Amino acid sequence: MISEMPKGIQPDLLAQIRASNTRISCRITTVRVERPGATMLEIIPRDVGTDFEGWEIERLFGTQTLEEAIILCMEMQARE
Repeated sequence: MISEMPKGIQPDLLAQIRASNTRISCRITTVRVERPGATMLEIIPRDVGTDFEGWEIERLFGTQTLEEAIILCMEMQARE
């Protein structure tokens, strides 16, 4: 049995994004996470086509899902 991947951003994350005044935009394969007063962070695909594919934040941190990468970016920006 094949499990379905969730579509879109989960409602609780979407509510957290809205409450934090965070702006998420993308251009081709780069996702930008922006928040007033914080450094803009970029998320890019990592190791596409391999067993280790996922997402990478500023070429420093890797995650399995885009959702995890967005959460990590928001946490990094909140600590600035």
